[in-house]
Amino acid sequence: MQLFSIGDRSVAMENPSYDVAQTVFNNHGWSIKPIRLEQDGIDIEQLQKIETKVTYITPSHQFPYGMVLPIQKRLSLLEWANQNSSYILEDDYDSEFRYQGQPIPSLKALDEEDNVIYLGTFSKSFSPAARVSYIVLPQNLIDVYNHTYVNYNQSVSPIIQKGLYIFMNEEHFTSHIRRMRKVYQKKHQTLINALNKYMGRHIEIIGQNAGLHLLVRIKNNMSTKDLVKKAKKLGVRVYDPSFYCLNEKEIEPSLVMIGFGGISEEKIDKGILLLQKAWFSNES
Repeated sequence: MQLFSIGDRSVAMENPSYDVAQTVFNNHGWSIKPIRLEQDGIDIEQLQKIETKVTYITPSHQFPYGMVLPIQKRLSLLEWANQNSSYILEDDYDSEFRYQGQPIPSLKALDEEDNVIYLGTFSKSFSPAARVSYIVLPQNLIDVYNHTYVNYNQSVSPIIQKGLYIFMNEEHFTSHIRRMRKVYQKKHQTLINALNKYMGRHIEIIGQNAGLHLLVRIKNNMSTKDLVKKAKKLGVRVYDPSFYCLNEKEIEPSLVMIGFGGISEEKIDKGILLLQKAWFSNES
């Protein structure tokens, strides 16, 4: 994060937010200013009241809550950046996988003042093993980047980079994304159907429009830690979203995160049945 030099080394982040990004900022001596979430994403009014020159955001599929930032909030965020001469770090980590509603342009695509630094990865759309990520910089940061990182080596194998280049250059990537979206959409629907089938009115599903995970609120007054522990006893792994919160006390109780990207539809159904037994059966 030494790419640009500013006086105030602080960054505004959605709360909760991606833990790896939090670690990167902390390791480089940046202070994090948490911004609460509303039903439709980051609270723009709270952001406008603090002093910072950088905001990190996951607008296409907020991590971990899953809401998609609407177009009006995207425009307001860009206006904030322009008025404050600030940068927006847009992490579009799984924007290819949207299942409901019309696609919304990225902040970068809407950015007319060149204030957005766009981050992405091919880990979910191409291959997790490839570990290929990318960054699209504003024009005024390109020379700074080239000067600062001139001696840095690219850690991704040239063979993988070349293979991905050929794959995209020969126009296979778009059709590949369409196929992957269908695969994940089927898994996504299988997960929702299983949750409704086995738990029904005892749960609330959150953030189901996009991505490779869901948040689920369990209505049985059990703490998230107990929910995770009981699931683990039956061999099912779910996650505690408070891990991603800058202040754990602000996270809602009885919330769990369930991923489905690398699991077959059959195992998804079986896994949710096991969760039902773990959380709602008197025998568990």
